[in-house]
Amino acid sequence: MNLRELDKKRIGLYLGPLLFVIVLLIPEPQSMIDAAAAVGASPMAPQIALGMLIWILVWWVSECMSLGLAALAVPLVFCMTGIITWNTALSSFTNPIIWIFMAGFVLAAAFKKWELDRRISVRLASIYKGNNPMVAALFVCCLPVFLLTLTGSITASTSVVFPFLVAYLAMLNVKSDSKYSTACMLALAQAATAGAMLLLISTPPNLIAKGTIQEVGYDLSFFDWLIVGAPQALIGLFISWVVVFKVIKPEMKTLNIDKVRLEVARKSFGPMTRGEKVVLGILIMAITLWMLPSIVKVIAEGNPGMSGLSDLLAQVMPEAMPAVLVILAAGLLKVKKEPLLRWNEIVEGIDWNVVFLFGGGIALGIGLEASGFARWIADGVAASIGDGASAWTIFAVSCLIGFALSYAASNTAAALISCPIAASLALGAGVNPIGPIIGAALACSIPTAIPSTTPPMAMIYSSGKVKIWDMMKVGLVSDTLRLAALVVLGPILTGLII
Repeated sequence: MNLRELDKKRIGLYLGPLLFVIVLLIPEPQSMIDAAAAVGASPMAPQIALGMLIWILVWWVSECMSLGLAALAVPLVFCMTGIITWNTALSSFTNPIIWIFMAGFVLAAAFKKWELDRRISVRLASIYKGNNPMVAALFVCCLPVFLLTLTGSITASTSVVFPFLVAYLAMLNVKSDSKYSTACMLALAQAATAGAMLLLISTPPNLIAKGTIQEVGYDLSFFDWLIVGAPQALIGLFISWVVVFKVIKPEMKTLNIDKVRLEVARKSFGPMTRGEKVVLGILIMAITLWMLPSIVKVIAEGNPGMSGLSDLLAQVMPEAMPAVLVILAAGLLKVKKEPLLRWNEIVEGIDWNVVFLFGGGIALGIGLEASGFARWIADGVAASIGDGASAWTIFAVSCLIGFALSYAASNTAAALISCPIAASLALGAGVNPIGPIIGAALACSIPTAIPSTTPPMAMIYSSGKVKIWDMMKVGLVSDTLRLAALVVLGPILTGLII
């Protein structure tokens, strides 16, 4: 560690809590007090939440300690100040999404132990015949994870593709500190996040939008969402892929793949071993179970008689169920009297830093909402446009509210707040609320600048190949362009379904 990096870490360590104290010493505006009263919080709660947000962001950006350890400051401060309870805060660290993380890490460990990752990475490397590193990344990581979001889970999709990408980079002898390695990891997570817009079932904010639309007397079908969401997803995929490579600027200009050696490697694997088959079977099982509730839900859109089965599967087979089954199967199934993964291999395979990081991010979102801080932001933006705003202005403001709140809270919490506000703004101005509600929900899925914004960003951070600053640079540029595309094209696309 050089002196400059050490100074940055030391400054960040003290600057975070110092800024927290400074924020608390500033007299709180009446609007903050009103927002706190509206959610039943203490008058100081939004100010404490704002200070905590700044504190944790400084610690995360400066990387003055492991991000997982830094995340523990969130429940400590929020619980000690009475904003949320200890039970609520600490339960964030066992959120069902985190189990999908752990299943992804376990799958990666199993793929590596039985060398199935090498076999698949060679197959992936053989798909693209050229030598352009940027195009290769599109085929190896971006398109596979984007298409897998059809399973209905961007987290599960990233968990599946992540070990393949790690093996692919190892096959290319790419160093962990290589810019190409960083670019590929960021491209993977960005593509998964873009896929969140693809289907109505891809991420919770989309379903929250549907529920809000139904509450105000309208309806939104699976295919209505496809008309609006799919183009935005494809635009997001292209924008993020280009931005990653233009911002990171990898040093590798040509793929150093020996085609002859690659073909020799492919033939040398021979038939799949029993261990590889068992690991592949677990993967197929997980993908099937992740897809099943989504498929039934789509069928139920056109066949109401299936709605009961759809609701049952959603209840008994959420995303976390296949994840738990993956971990259990990895420890129980044996190959030649040896467990697929021994318990210590399972424990060592899980990146606990990421588990704590994302748990802290969830606790942060809960605290920002419970304190009234998120409401304060939303009310302020809504009040700024006044009465008599145009349909386009309401759509744009709805997007901005969802976008801003997702940086401060989880995308689910942001959607729960922004979608009803979008509906109120539209109905108050005599505008059809479907467009603004969809815009707010889509905007909630855009932010990617820090690991806690979405599960895919947290997962690729666990690789050790991505620095926070690189993630922020790419995220801020990509997010801004994707938001602009949503604001410009969203009203046109929603006009097709209204």
